[in-house]
Amino acid sequence: MPQISIPPQFTKEHARRWQDVDAAMNYAYRAPYPKPLFEILRSFIRDEPRTVLDIGCGTGNIARELASDVRRIDAIDWAAEMIDVGKGLPGGSADNIRWQAARAEDARLDPPYALIVGGQSLHWMEWHTILPRFAACLTPNGVLAVASVREPQAMPWSERLQEIIARYSTAKDYVPFDMIPAWENAGLFAKTGERETAPVMFEQPIEAFISAFHAMSTLTRAHIDSKAFDCEVRGLMQSLCADGTVRRPIIGHVVWGKPLPGTD
Repeated sequence: MPQISIPPQFTKEHARRWQDVDAAMNYAYRAPYPKPLFEILRSFIRDEPRTVLDIGCGTGNIARELASDVRRIDAIDWAAEMIDVGKGLPGGSADNIRWQAARAEDARLDPPYALIVGGQSLHWMEWHTILPRFAACLTPNGVLAVASVREPQAMPWSERLQEIIARYSTAKDYVPFDMIPAWENAGLFAKTGERETAPVMFEQPIEAFISAFHAMSTLTRAHIDSKAFDCEVRGLMQSLCADGTVRRPIIGHVVWGKPLPGTD
C-alpha cells in the first residue's frame, strides 16, 4: 500500500497540545461552522439506524448541532479536556450524545453509522488505521464527511497577520498539505462529492479574535510568548477595526466519500 508522507507540522508534541485546558477553553472563539453546513451533513443521513460518529469531536460543535436529528451520536476525542468543555456547552448534555475520551485508532465504536464526520482533527490520526476501520463501520449509503471552515478572500490584515503568526508559530517547517488527495493516492478514500456554503459574515471582538489563535496547536499560550503575540495582533487589528469588532466572511466546506479497506 502506498504510504503517505506526513508533513513535519503534525508531530506528536503538537498533537498533545490539544489536551491543554487553555486550548480547550479558547476553542469557542474559533470561527464556527455556518448553519447551512449542517444541512449538508443532515442530507447524508439516509440509512437506519440514524446514528452518527463524530470523530475528533473537540468540544462537540458538530455533535451538539446534529443530536436532535438522529438516534445517537458517538462523539469521540482523545482530549478529555475538550470533551469536558463540550459537555457544558449548549446541547452538550443531550441524552443521545455518547462522549468518549479515546484515540480514534482504538476507541470503542458501535456501528453501523449512517454518517461518520470529522473536521481538521483528522490530520492528527493514523490514516492507514482509521480509514479501513471506518470503512467497516458505515451503512450501505453511509459516507465519511470532512468538514472545515474557510475564509474565501484575503482581508486587509491577512498578509501582516501571517507574518506575525510565522514569527511566533512553533511549526517553523510548516508545509501546506491537502489531506484528501493524499488519502486517494494511498487507496484509502474514494471521494464522491464536495460542496461549499455561501459566505456568511462572522463578527467577534478583537480580544476573542486573538484568543482563537491560542486554540491552535502551534500557538498555544504555554509554548509561545503569548503576551508579545497578543500585543502585536491587537495593535494590527485595532488599526484596521476602529470599533473593536473583527468582521470577515466565512464559508463551510465539506468533502465526502467512502473510506476504503486498503490493502496490506
